[in-house]
Amino acid sequence: MRGRLRLAAVSLTVLAAATSLQGCGPAPVRPGMPGSVRLAGLERWRLEGRVAVQTADDAWQASLSWDHDGRQDRLWISGPLNQGTVSIVLQDDLILVNEGNGNESISRDPEGLLKEKLGFSIPLPSLRYWVLGVAAPGDAGEEMEFYPDGRLKHFKQAEWSLDYERYRDWDQFTLPQKVSIQGRSLKLKLFADEWTVGNPPS
Repeated sequence: MRGRLRLAAVSLTVLAAATSLQGCGPAPVRPGMPGSVRLAGLERWRLEGRVAVQTADDAWQASLSWDHDGRQDRLWISGPLNQGTVSIVLQDDLILVNEGNGNESISRDPEGLLKEKLGFSIPLPSLRYWVLGVAAPGDAGEEMEFYPDGRLKHFKQAEWSLDYERYRDWDQFTLPQKVSIQGRSLKLKLFADEWTVGNPPS
């Protein structure tokens, strides 16, 4: 993990040179979803888990680590296609993908760069909310279904369909443990092995 943090620090330096800082307040969320304001307003969290990806041409599984801190997201995907570890840093609309061995790519088209490097595209700014069990700000969520206790079960947003198959309590929050996402010729499953809310451990 310390090596990952060093890698992230280098990536942050590159991003800092390419973009200026703006306000750090949480984005607004749509009303009407139980707990959405509290969850979407989380400024710091870490997700450790696994991801399974299926496209029209390929299918693979990998380990996933995701650190969210304010306006910045850092992801490490380990194991897909025998590539080792791919790191991703996203800040606003600027994305940096590091494939190791000094091979870094920067773009203001996050979905396009993900498609080029990983073979699939998904809106990371929206996924940052979806993994918490809330709709992303902007486009309205449709066909919303809830469990009896108020937790989100299913909804559609911006051509994507999401199913929350399992939840678990972590750090006084009830967060998704298994999420299925489908859209644009992509099926993706996220499995959360551990959530850390607040300052992630070093």
